[in-house]
Order: sequence, then C-alpha cells, then structure tokens
Amino acid sequence: MDPKTFEELREFIYKKSGIFFEKSKEYLLTNRLRKRLKELNLSSFEEYLRYLKSPKGTQELGPLFDAITINETYFFRHIRQIEAFRDVMVPELLKKKRSINVWSAACSTGEEPYTLVIALMEKYGQNIPARILASDISNEVLEKAKEGIYGEYSVKELSPDMKRKYFDSMGLGKYKIKDFVKRKVVFKNINLLDPALARKVGKMDVIFCRNVLIYFDNNARQKVIETFYNDILNPGGYLVLGATESISRLNTKFKLCHFKMAIAYQKPE
Repeated sequence: MDPKTFEELREFIYKKSGIFFEKSKEYLLTNRLRKRLKELNLSSFEEYLRYLKSPKGTQELGPLFDAITINETYFFRHIRQIEAFRDVMVPELLKKKRSINVWSAACSTGEEPYTLVIALMEKYGQNIPARILASDISNEVLEKAKEGIYGEYSVKELSPDMKRKYFDSMGLGKYKIKDFVKRKVVFKNINLLDPALARKVGKMDVIFCRNVLIYFDNNARQKVIETFYNDILNPGGYLVLGATESISRLNTKFKLCHFKMAIAYQKPE
C-alpha cells in the first residue's frame, strides 16, 4: 500500500468509526484488508478505496468494520471489575430503583454481557434485577454473540461447576450458553461515534466500555465520553473502562471511584 493510499484509508476509517491506525500499524491494516480485496476481486488498495467512496461503498462498511476490529475476550475477564459491579455498584444502585439498565458497549462476541448476566445470577438467581444491552460495530461478531458458542479459551476462567450451570457442552471443546442466560441480553449494532447514539441506547445506570477507547484518538475519546456523561448515564451511574485505561487526561466531570483492585468512573448525583 503506498503512503498516500494508507493516509486516505486511515482517514476514511477514522471518520466512519473513530478507530485510528498509527503509521506503525500500516502492516496490520494491510493484512486485515487483503482478504476483502480478494473477496471483492479487486487488484489494489487504491481500487478498494475508490470502491469505499463510491455509492456501493455503504454496503462495504459492515465488512470493513468486521475486518479491522480486534476481538480478544473471554468470560470474567478482569474479574475484580466484575466483582465490583456485582457486589458494590449494583446493590448501591438498587437502593433507589427496582431494576437497573446496563450497557456492554463494544461487546465483541458476547463474553462480556453474558458474564454480567452470570455474575448477577450468582447473586440474585435467574430473575436478575437488570436489563442488559450489548452492542458492537461489527455484524459478524454480533452474530457470533447471538449464537453463543465458545471454545476453551473463552471459558478458561470458569470452574467446571460454572460451565455445567450456564453452558451446554457440545463436545470437542465447544460450549453453548444456555437459553436462560441468552434471553437476558439484547444485542444491537451501534457505532460509538454515531450522532444518534443516545436515542438508540436510552438511559443507563452502568456502562462497560472496556478496551475500546484505546483505538480512538483524543478527539474521538472526548466525544464518546461526553456523550456517555451528558446523554446516557443516569446521575449516580458508573462507567467501567479497561483495567489499564484512564480518562484522567480528558476534560470530564466524572468522579474516580476506587474498589478492591478495580476502579470506575461515576457521574455525580
């Protein structure tokens, strides 16, 4: 890919998704898009860029997002955050309402939202006091999330008892999430930079947005955080980022909250 094409492709992707590829990640972008060129029978990245900008290009956005997004996840990832959610945030929020709204933003193949359901079921039984929305920009991973079939890597943190309780074993190291868990999650395709984001999501009490903002530049991060704060989170609600992420350098009114080996950001009441 020549430098000019890389710059134009990077800018196109950034405007559409907020994901920014540094110059050092050119090889990654090249490798991820090469399959799309082959599938579309295109001979160069220049041709692919022209295709993206053509009237037909709108139908390519989904496959483009599928190709460039990174989906490394597993059940009960960063367990201290999940414990803080289940044992501190949720009981505190339930002092003021009978049920809460939780959003797993950038849910990938579904491990995170299903983890939240399982964590709550361990505490409250199957009739959990929460509604769970899960979203991603990639239709491909959303279909996998709805299917709910996982390999050994995804369930590596779960005990045999937890696997039996919440999954059906399919053999050959495959596990299918049980329907009583699956029914608790609503999946939607949502772009975090979509101007109509708030209308699609509604009001939330907890937002999990883990390991997503690291792919955005500061302007895109600021925009997303402001939308969370101003339009989506209820007063007293929590934002949970990845274990190594921080928004301390952004202009934000969030209050930093410390839990047992975990942090979150709270919107003051």
